[in-house]
Order: sequence, then C-alpha cells, then structure tokens
Amino acid sequence: MVFHSANEPYPAGFVPALMAETWKRHQANEKPAACGNDGFPIYATNPRHAEHCLITDFIEQCRDSRDFNLSGKDVRAAGSRILELAPDAKVRAILAILERLPWTWKTCVKRIANGSMVSYRYEPPPWPWKLQRLLTALLRYPPPFKAKDFSDLLTALKEPPDRELLDSFVQPKGVVRIAQVSWPDGRVPESLLPQLSELEQFLEGRFRSSSTIDDRKVMEELGALTGKPKPQVITPVDAWSDAALADLGKMSGPESSAWLALLAHCKGADGSKPTKNWLTEAKRLADGIGREQFKAQVLQWFEKVALRRPIHRELSPNAQSPDPDLLIDEGNATVLRGLVWSCLGWKSAEISTALANLAEVCFKKVRWLGPRCPRVGNACLYTLSTTPSEDAAAQLSRLDSTVKQPTAKKRIGKSLDKAAEVSGQTREDLEESTIPTYGLDMNGNCKRSFGDYTAEFSIVGHDAFQVLWHKSDGKTQKSVPAEVKERRAPEFKAFKRSVQDIEKMLLAQRRRIERLLITEHEWDLESWRKRYLDHPLLADLTRRLIWHFKLGERSALGGWLNGKFVDAQDKPIDWLAPQTRVRLWHPIGFPVETVAAWRDWLQRHEVCQPFKQAHREIYLLTDAELQTGTYSNRFAAHIIRQHQFAALAKDRGWRYLLQGAFDSHNVPTLQLPQWNLAVEFWVDSPGGRENTSDMGIYLHLATDQVRFVRNGEALLLSDVPAVVFTEVMRDVDLFVGVASIGSDPTWQDHGEIEGANAYWQSFSFGDLSASAKTRKEVLEKLLPKLKIAAQCSFDEKFLVVRGKLRTYKIHLGSGNIQIEPNNQYLCIVPDRGLAAKQSEKLFLPFEGDTTLAVILSKAFLLAEDSRIKDPTILNQIRK
Repeated sequence: MVFHSANEPYPAGFVPALMAETWKRHQANEKPAACGNDGFPIYATNPRHAEHCLITDFIEQCRDSRDFNLSGKDVRAAGSRILELAPDAKVRAILAILERLPWTWKTCVKRIANGSMVSYRYEPPPWPWKLQRLLTALLRYPPPFKAKDFSDLLTALKEPPDRELLDSFVQPKGVVRIAQVSWPDGRVPESLLPQLSELEQFLEGRFRSSSTIDDRKVMEELGALTGKPKPQVITPVDAWSDAALADLGKMSGPESSAWLALLAHCKGADGSKPTKNWLTEAKRLADGIGREQFKAQVLQWFEKVALRRPIHRELSPNAQSPDPDLLIDEGNATVLRGLVWSCLGWKSAEISTALANLAEVCFKKVRWLGPRCPRVGNACLYTLSTTPSEDAAAQLSRLDSTVKQPTAKKRIGKSLDKAAEVSGQTREDLEESTIPTYGLDMNGNCKRSFGDYTAEFSIVGHDAFQVLWHKSDGKTQKSVPAEVKERRAPEFKAFKRSVQDIEKMLLAQRRRIERLLITEHEWDLESWRKRYLDHPLLADLTRRLIWHFKLGERSALGGWLNGKFVDAQDKPIDWLAPQTRVRLWHPIGFPVETVAAWRDWLQRHEVCQPFKQAHREIYLLTDAELQTGTYSNRFAAHIIRQHQFAALAKDRGWRYLLQGAFDSHNVPTLQLPQWNLAVEFWVDSPGGRENTSDMGIYLHLATDQVRFVRNGEALLLSDVPAVVFTEVMRDVDLFVGVASIGSDPTWQDHGEIEGANAYWQSFSFGDLSASAKTRKEVLEKLLPKLKIAAQCSFDEKFLVVRGKLRTYKIHLGSGNIQIEPNNQYLCIVPDRGLAAKQSEKLFLPFEGDTTLAVILSKAFLLAEDSRIKDPTILNQIRK
C-alpha cells in the first residue's frame, strides 16, 4: 500500500467522499450516536449506521488477535453476523468498510516533537488489516449493487489521489466481478460509464509497461462493460501475427471461422502446462481445420517469429530498454503458446524441428530483457518432451547443445530426462537412438526433384555440405534455377529448411560426440554400428575418427579406410565380433609412438578429423601441481576479455554469469555428474580505473586457480582421473588462448589495468602452450607442400616468413607478428572468415583451429609483402 508523507497524509482540505458528511459533523464537534473503538464517529443519520455498529464489534473482538482468518475456524461472532447479512446489507457493509479506512489513515499520524525539530510518523493499529480480510470475504461472492452504491464504490476506489484502496483492499477484477453480478446482461447504466472509463484509463496506464494474463483479462472484461469493441484474437504488431491475419483474410468463411475458434481457444493458454480439458478441446478444433492444413500454416507462422517487428520503432542510443523491434506482444505470445501446445503428441519430424527452431528464437538473449520470450520457449520444450517420438527427442538433444542461456539449458535438461522417462530409456540411450536421418543414404547423400530439375545434397567431409543442381538432360546448373524459385517455391523453401536443420543437427552431434572423450562411454559393436558407423547423418563424422576396439584380452585402435577398419600400419582389423566393445579413442595413456603413428596415418590418407583427436593436447600433472595439492595455478595470472570468455565457457558447457562492479561474483563451474565431480576456474576483476562498461560490467578478468570438487570438498589433483584432468585443462587453455588480451593484435594499454602491457608482451611472444606446440607440429609437416615453403622456416616459437621488403616472425601461439631485425610489432587485424576460406584449400588434419588458419593467412600475405596495398600495413612495414 502507498501512503502519503506523514506530515501531510492527504492534500490540504482533502476529505474522502464517502466520509465527507461524517467528517463535517466531527469537525463541528457534533456528538455521535456511537463511537467505534477506532474513534470513528457513528451518527444516527448515517445510512450505514447498523453495519458500522457490527464493524465496531468486529474490531473489538479481533483487537488482540494476531491472526484472524475469516475463512477458517477462527470466525468471531461479529464477523459471522456480517458475512450472513442479506445482500443489500452486505453492500452497505462493504461501503462502510471503505468509508472507515480513510479515517484510520487520517487519524493515525503521530506528531513527534524533539526540541525545535518536529516529525510525523504513521502508526496504524492492527485492525485495518483485519478489515481487509473481512472485505475480501465479502467480495468473494459479491452481492448485486444498485447504480448509486456501485458509483459510491468507484468513488471510494478513486480516492485517495493515488488510489491506495485499489489492489490493497479491492482488486480490479473484484470491481469487474461486482459489475457482472449486478448487471448480468452486460448493460451497465449509462450514468456509471464515465467512472468505469476513468478506471479503465488508469489501469491501461499502469499495465502499459508490463502486464499479466489476468491483467489483460480484466482490461478486456472492463472494455466489454464500457462498450469498447472486443479486441482481435491476434494483435497486428508482430511479423508472425501480421502474416497470420493476412492468411486468415485469404481463407473462405468456414475455414477462417475454424481457425478463429482455435486461436480464441489458444488465447486462454494459461499456466505452465496445458490441462487435459484444454488439450482435448485444442485437438478437436485442430481436427476441424484438418491436421495437414494446420501443420502447413503453423510451420509458416513459427518461422516468422524470428523476424523483427515490421514497423520500425526508434530507440534512443542511451536508452536502457530492450529493442522494441525484437519484442513479442504479450497477447500474441499467449496465442503462440497455445499453438505450440496444440502440436503436443504429433509425431512429425517437421513439427518437431519447427518447435526446436522456435525455442531457439525465444531463448535468444535480447539486451536489457534477457531471453526474448521464455514462456513460448518453455511451451516448445514441454511439447517436445511429452511427444513420444524419436524426432522430438532428437531436437531436444540438439537444443541441449545449441542453447546457452542457463535457465533455458536447465529446463532442456529436465525435458530430456522427462522424454527419456516417457520412452523408457536412459538419457544417453535416448540421445543416441533418436538422431534423425533426414532421408540421407549411407553415404550422406539425398536427391530431391523439382519438376525438370534435381537437387543433389551431400555431406562432404570437412566441407560439410554441397548442393548440386541438375537439369533433366543431366546438365549441371551453376545456381538454383529460377524456375524452382518461382514455380516450386513451397517445396524449395522446405528443402532449404531441411538443409539448415541438417547443418544445425550435425554441429550439435559433433559437439556431443566430442564430449564422449571425457565420459569413456562404451558400446557393443552392433549398437555402435547402428548408432554411429552406419547412421546416414553421423557416418561421415564417425569414419573420420579413431576408435578403440576390445574383445577379451585383444584390443586395437582402428581408422576407417576403403570400407574397413585398419590399424596405423593399414593392416585390416579382421577379428571384430558382436561381443566387441567399442569406445572413442583418447590419446592419454598411450605411448608417444602410437600417437605419432596415428598422426602420420591421418596425414598420409588426408583424413581431416571433425575435432582434435590424434592431435589432441595432453595435460599431465606437473611437480608444481603435485606440490599445491588441491589446485592448479597453471593458467593463473592471465588477463582475459570477460564477454568472450563467457561465450566460450557456455559453449563448452561451463556455467558462468557476467560479473560487474556490484554483488555479482560467481565461479565458472563445470559439472561432471558421471564422475561425481565439479570443476571450478577462479576468476576476478584485475582492478583498474576503467575496467567496466557503462553498465558496470567488467571488461576484463584476471584468472586464478583451477580446482576439482567432490561433495563440497576440494579433491587432490593426483586423485582426479587423468582423462578428466586433461580435458578440463584443455578447456581452460582454450579460454585463456582465445580470450586473452595477448591474442588481440589491436590491444593498446591505456593504463586502465596495471601491468597489462607487460602481460600482453609476454603472452603475445612468450612460451608456447600445448595447443601452440601441436600447431607447430602440424605446420612443420604442412609447410613443405606450400608454394611459400622456400620463404618460410621455424625459430622456436615463431614461423619466420621472408618477404621481399622485410622478414617477419609470426608467433605460433597468439598469431601476432614481429618484424626483424629489431622485433618491431606489426599489427594486422585478421579476417577470420577469409582465413578460414583460404585454409579450406589446404589439407589440415583437424577442424576448428582458427588461429592456425590465421597464421597461414598471414604467412601467405607477408610472403608477397610487395603486393600489399593496405596503407595501414605498408606504413608499419616501411617505418
């Protein structure tokens, strides 16, 4: 409740309307017929005299009671008598309470004098809150009001000036309910319309910034009472709603009516999940439209939710509010949730994919808002988790890899657990057994016909995807035929959508398979063949990896070559049997010679692995770590960019929230439930005058210890499984290597972080990390095959490139450049996209090392430095 300042509880001369006569007589010192124990004067001529006497008794009885529940057993005599009054008397009792409350406020301001200082304090007695409970009980089943009484009610709720009685004692929906009970035909007397319109206008202003479903329902019902036109089921403000209204306008009368009935039903999609009755009605209405017609329509509408609002709204550059073009109207979001729930139980690959894509859009973060529309995203997760189909489970698995928002990720995990429970499998089995094939054959290819043209789609190694178009005469087309775009637009759009879905799913599966390295998960041979080796979507990934086979005492490492598995010397592994156990090979624990042999095998057969496996960095315990015992300082004292680190951490499955100059400290943590372990990587602000953004978020962090925790206790590093230790350290090395300010070629120390310039120098041109050493090894084997080989050599930490103008040293860790002979720094900002495209022309034994691609790109550029035209680079070279 809002109260006015104590020294003036109401504006000068203000007297609430209902008690105006009483106040006038009180000021004239007229003796009342009775006086309540709260001091309220009850005059004989007061039309609510009898009810006031009952209220006086009620206050007396509950004066010393700390709790007074009118709906429970503690109903005192006076309270019972009031609740059992006739309807007309109940109305008078309601108005009497509203008349009495302002008296309490106006007379309970205490003047406190302390020498020359005078202050005021509001000291309310306990009974106003007992009156509130009494009023709530009376309004639970309100009696019908006459026009004059209802007008008095609205007058009371308008006063005091800030409408303190509204919400605190009478809810807006209670006012609407009274009107509906009093005039069930909806024809409110015209004399009341101005007051109702005034209330409506006030509530509109209050709900403008934010409102709930109940708020919007109150506004609709209030609008109906004042004769306001009934709002549309969908508001024409979002891209999807505009498209839906346009589609409805093109439909025939019966079809449009069927859709409007469903959309109206969806507008009542309240709660976190649908009720059984709601779903039954939704199914009936969707069946009335026709399931295929329903599917075709919602697929189009769901896709348009990702678009910005069609009418652009300008946002002030300094405004601390979300981009209005990215908002989704609250009412439209409720309808969307209903449409999503209407898809529940439908075993359709297209529907499942559309729901997953919609969830991604809704969980995408919007600045100053957070997730764009979590209520629709959560509806998608609920629908997918309760639909017993492999496609739905597969899409949940994909979302688990692609969605980074912590709350959403937690919900996705619960949804996967629920889907596994529904299917009677473990979560791991569910994720592996429900991966869709998308119509691909065993070689990752598929064909789609579009009249006289055919599209051939294939997954081609590390190039990922290739789509070729052929005419009926066999002639290859350079691009998508115009006839397909114009005359086969719906089918072509569905084909493009399918290609995009394959790309997203393949990326998610590659991440999931890489995570298997830390779990040491095993399969029997037949299950593994079905789920990986012979799976149309995963076969290409699987056959570029090295697998560990074991049968009894016999074991071997194998790679796929010419339709069979061979060892590092290309000898076939011909003893595999159904009882063979298979797991993804991790190089830790294997002799250096074995690892080197497999690296040579990849180079010899030009097999590009989807992620580092044979070339994976190995991190073993050092003497310093054995001495510290429970923590590692291997990656301490680095300065990293916080936002980039946060993105990397989330991508690798770590939980971390941005820190700032406020109470926001948290520790980046990786949960490893299969090992009953949690990993902590301590970070904090490096300090400095200007190390925060305008919003107080730290721009940089200083790194510290890495700890392994089990059951709340720090574990000795020597007790951590070797594969866990190396994989965690690899993550942390990645965070430091990518997010360090030392990898930023444009870094210039302005003094905001003490010692940052010295750190930048030491990182940019210091000792090589494990990943940099691997990078050097790959370059040493790759360089002799390049046209610039004669101009290049290695010097400990550098790739040395001799151009026509100068000689350059590219650091193999940071990719930063020095010019000989005086080690002058050369700043070249890399185009990582262009560097990646250039590296595609070269064979690399693994994907994902962007720094390797940047180093190669810089080497090619500097080898022909005489052809450089960029004045920024030339000025530095010729300096």
